[in-house]
Amino acid sequence: MKYAVYVEGKAEMLFVADVLCKYSNYDPKAIGFRCINLNSDDFEYVQYPVQGDESSDTYFQIVNVNNDNRVISKLKNDIPNLTKQGYDIIIGLRDVFGADYDNICTRQQVIDRELIDEMYRVQSELIRFEGVDTRLHFAIMEFEAWMLALLNNFIVSKGGKPEEVFATAGVDCKSDFEETVYHPYNKVQKIYQAVNATYAKHEGDYMSFLASLTADDYEALRNSGRCASFRAFINSLLPS
Repeated sequence: MKYAVYVEGKAEMLFVADVLCKYSNYDPKAIGFRCINLNSDDFEYVQYPVQGDESSDTYFQIVNVNNDNRVISKLKNDIPNLTKQGYDIIIGLRDVFGADYDNICTRQQVIDRELIDEMYRVQSELIRFEGVDTRLHFAIMEFEAWMLALLNNFIVSKGGKPEEVFATAGVDCKSDFEETVYHPYNKVQKIYQAVNATYAKHEGDYMSFLASLTADDYEALRNSGRCASFRAFINSLLPS
């Protein structure tokens, strides 16, 4: 089975790779993947992370398109060729939050489920091809909402107490972050600052966070009833 996974940025690329590594217990026979950075229209293979190859039981090509607005357009362009290359399942992952959403909401900072559903309907249609298993996923409101739900271990590793740190950032740590936090990136920044760390979307920022997680942590969030968009994506990503 071959999967192609298109994501909007480096954070999501590293996250997908980490999930696959940890759920497979780092077994290259079970799951293999390569990561690709898209610069303009040039594909550049990333040296790390990588696991297995196309002879693995399930193989993933993870493509970072480096722009949330390009996930849909790049998928629409690439899907015919991906099917010719034998990819069975094609997945797209992008944030909801962005300039387009913010402008539609006239900067009122509301999580509008009707608008999100309509965006999803329209964009899903754009990548629908007859006979092709295409799956679009939104991180609501953005990937950092999932980070908020998984940050406890990182906070503890920095000597902090999660409830206190979340309170300092103005976040209810027990809430469903995709329902309560309009711009999660800003809250993650504040949490990092509260434990004397920096979050500026650099690779090291993501890697230190991911290093604090296990498959059990991902599984706990998947079954927690919070962050439904996370659960939907993980269910779609992992081989059945």
